[in-house]
Amino acid sequence: MLPVDQVESLVGYAVGGVCPFGVNEGVQVYLDESLKRFETVFPACGTANSAVELTIPELERSSGYRAWIDVCKPRG
Repeated sequence: MLPVDQVESLVGYAVGGVCPFGVNEGVQVYLDESLKRFETVFPACGTANSAVELTIPELERSSGYRAWIDVCKPRG
């Protein structure tokens, strides 16, 4: 995870508006496995008060994602 003060300069969007598409060159997008349980998801669209509804296949196509991963912390 990035420090909050570096997110906008490195990714291209401020915290709260970070989206999985249209990110700065060189940023790799990973999708969280937990999203697969939903028919549609609502990723941010560049601002804290904007989102778009996408199906999982639409999210995959529009994000250019690298891989599906589990970002949850293990329970201990």
